[in-house]
Amino acid sequence: MHAYTVEPLYVKSGQEVIAADFYRPKTVQKPGVIIMAHGLACLRQFKLVQFAQRFAQAGHAVVLFDYRYWGGSTGRPRELVSLQAQLEDWRTMLMHVAQRKSIDSRKIVLWGISLSAGYVLDIASENKNIQAVIALNPFVDGAESAKQYPLQLLPKALKISSQDYMGAKVGMQPKSLPVVSEQELCFVPVAGAYEGYQSILHSDYYWSGEIPARVFFNLIRYRPMQNLRRIAVPVLYIASKQDSLIPLEISREAATNIAPYADYHEWEMRHFDIYHGKWFEKAVAVQLDFLNQHIGDG
Repeated sequence: MHAYTVEPLYVKSGQEVIAADFYRPKTVQKPGVIIMAHGLACLRQFKLVQFAQRFAQAGHAVVLFDYRYWGGSTGRPRELVSLQAQLEDWRTMLMHVAQRKSIDSRKIVLWGISLSAGYVLDIASENKNIQAVIALNPFVDGAESAKQYPLQLLPKALKISSQDYMGAKVGMQPKSLPVVSEQELCFVPVAGAYEGYQSILHSDYYWSGEIPARVFFNLIRYRPMQNLRRIAVPVLYIASKQDSLIPLEISREAATNIAPYADYHEWEMRHFDIYHGKWFEKAVAVQLDFLNQHIGDG
């Protein structure tokens, strides 16, 4: 078990500044590093800290960051989810980490969960400077995930999304939708999503629970699946058999596309279970084994 420090880190990305936490083991000269960020509409403090702490205790450095428009990072409107900007933030953080003298730049691992797991698979398909990828419940095909959306609500969601998209072009205030809701129209109106989000929130950090509706279109069109065959680094891929957001068949197809590089697991859990209890412990154990295999044990 390694002692570690946590330092604030601020990195320029485009016109904005990305806020991050840099976890650094005290007794490891040049550790490998894991770059982490959250899924849809979340702050870095929402349950990712527990993963980062365990990695740092095992001797790995960690850079855990907030996307622009979120948390400690700059940018307006606040709580905007821009897939393009978030992918750019990943590239920026990867470039920054690769230049840090205090870590081993030949041992960089990208870590994502849900939407950010889709991002890291995308980045891995275009970048040769990473050693491995950890993808938990990856969002790999927006078109397939959209089929989980209740059909009777889809026209209304698409309408408000297009209104917000057009309004943004002429400088209007964003039209927002709740990320999850028990009654209202929202981004993720599937079984267990409301309770799932509630279970990962951190009451010390502000979260409105709503994001600009324009991203609805972009999520449907976002399909990292199309690039997976280009990946040529080891990928730890963990899928949930009872996932109401990401169809299991799509996870299986994705893992097949990544083969022979995929270390694929599917467990009898729901989308948000991996943050909690026995599933969290199991996930950490499997991830530490994977990291040990590909970047050493710190």
